[in-house]
Amino acid sequence: MKTSRTTRVLGFSVPPAMAKEVETLAKAENRTRSELFREMVRVYRRYCQQRDRDETRWVMNLIEEAKAEQLKNPMTVSELVAENDRLVRYGARQARKLGIKPEDIDRIVHEHRQSRKA
Repeated sequence: MKTSRTTRVLGFSVPPAMAKEVETLAKAENRTRSELFREMVRVYRRYCQQRDRDETRWVMNLIEEAKAEQLKNPMTVSELVAENDRLVRYGARQARKLGIKPEDIDRIVHEHRQSRKA
């Protein structure tokens, strides 16, 4: 009776110095390279999740600071319109610098969102 594997074999290349470092780490930890690799992936995944939480927290704090500033020093409608116009011009300049065209926006946003899910 044939049993199926519960793992998959992956092949990838690393520079010789890194290969030696992996061997040294695995030996020092009394682990196989596979165990070490699995642990590295778990740690990296946790790192990405923490990075995303920190970024979200930073954005939320920025929004709260802006709200507090608006309550303390409210902008008039004309000031809000002027600020919006300034930001639109800034965004257009940045897009020109980066070679981004209006038809690229949906694709760029989609790609960014997909990379955040990975």
